[in-house]
Amino acid sequence: MTETSPPAFLRDERFINEHRKVFVMFMGRDGYSAEMSTEEFPRLREAVKLDACPKAYLRLQRTRSRFALDRRKKMDIVEIYHKAGEHAYYGYCLALGIKPE
Repeated sequence: MTETSPPAFLRDERFINEHRKVFVMFMGRDGYSAEMSTEEFPRLREAVKLDACPKAYLRLQRTRSRFALDRRKKMDIVEIYHKAGEHAYYGYCLALGIKPE
């Protein structure tokens, strides 16, 4: 089975910054601190990837984390990350003049 490369926009700094901004905003809306959002975003970006599959994030070791998260909170955060990605993609496309799908 061959592995496909991720879409180019996932490596674009404009998309990453938009995704981070929306993620922090959504986390704040749901009662999580900005510090937690800032700490979790790189973990999610590395573990969850494009498919927003929570299993990798649930198994991720939380070494050097200042925040203890139970399984339910991790699932909530993965869902927030996924929704933020959808919103960020829409904003990214509009900024580039592309019609979002």
